[in-house]
Amino acid sequence: MIPYEIIDYGMDMRSSFVYRDRGIRSGFLNRDGLRIYMFQDQMLMAEESSTFIKMIAEKKRTQREFDSESIRFGKISILSNVKEDPETIYNFYKQREEIEQAFDAMKNELENDKSYLSDEDSLRGYFFISFLSLYLYYSIFVLIRAADLTNKLSVKDVLLKFSKVYKIVRGKRETLSEIPSSVEKIDKMLGTNIFPKRLRS
Repeated sequence: MIPYEIIDYGMDMRSSFVYRDRGIRSGFLNRDGLRIYMFQDQMLMAEESSTFIKMIAEKKRTQREFDSESIRFGKISILSNVKEDPETIYNFYKQREEIEQAFDAMKNELENDKSYLSDEDSLRGYFFISFLSLYLYYSIFVLIRAADLTNKLSVKDVLLKFSKVYKIVRGKRETLSEIPSSVEKIDKMLGTNIFPKRLRS
């Protein structure tokens, strides 16, 4: 965590980039051999501003508080000894966040923190499946990172896109449902090649 007193929320942000369809403004200051990076997510800024205004309407906050706090809306600061362009630092930060989200996904999306098993063998099997699901989740993240697509795709995005394709079994014949062009594009970019042409309808 950066000590609050060294954060300059009024810092000039003279560069910008796009991260997963979100506009990000950025800037940095050098201080005591370190670098303080500032990022402002434009969508997050609008969301926080709108939420605060709703709270004013509900008499939970005041306009004076909005005027003093709005300078921080949508902003995050990172203190680092790495001196790189802001976009590179932001991608490093998001990659670390993605790994942390993998563990959150194991608990929330995969619901692997809920066990009602009592015997030892079942519990071992449960944790083995939990390990496999986390391994697969992280394996997809590694593919995304290797393809240099962390600023465009998340593991959740890939799973959601791929889930739209179904295998159709009619007797001994197996075919795939129609494969959206966006799914084919991701499959090619990641090099997964999980949709063999012989199964396509």
